[in-house]
Amino acid sequence: MKTKNLNESIKFSIEGIGFALKYERNIKIQFIISIFVIILGFILGLSQEEFLFIFLWIGMVISAEFFNTAIERALDTYYEDFSQNIKIIKDLCSAAVFVLAFFAFISGILIFLPHIIAFLKTIFKGV
Repeated sequence: MKTKNLNESIKFSIEGIGFALKYERNIKIQFIISIFVIILGFILGLSQEEFLFIFLWIGMVISAEFFNTAIERALDTYYEDFSQNIKIIKDLCSAAVFVLAFFAFISGILIFLPHIIAFLKTIFKGV
């Protein structure tokens, strides 16, 4: 299916996001975590540079999950029976998302921990 214009391409992209949010558990979880992280970032007063890294990680992890989902669905469409090779492909795709999510988590700790410690110090300063 060839798109005719930019608006149609954007429409299909939004439909894909909607489909994923409706049917794909991991993407729902990642979107919820992303919203929480962004809100927490505003509460803790992250810098523009820190938000840049947060948004880059969010974009990479969710995009990888979209690729993973698309590949899994394509394979499921063409291969109904179990295949060790298909399992390996799916596991590798899943591993790619996991690696990105792991490093996003570590980066999140490095970004948020100093802000959380400072926030807690101000709360318990008078105690």
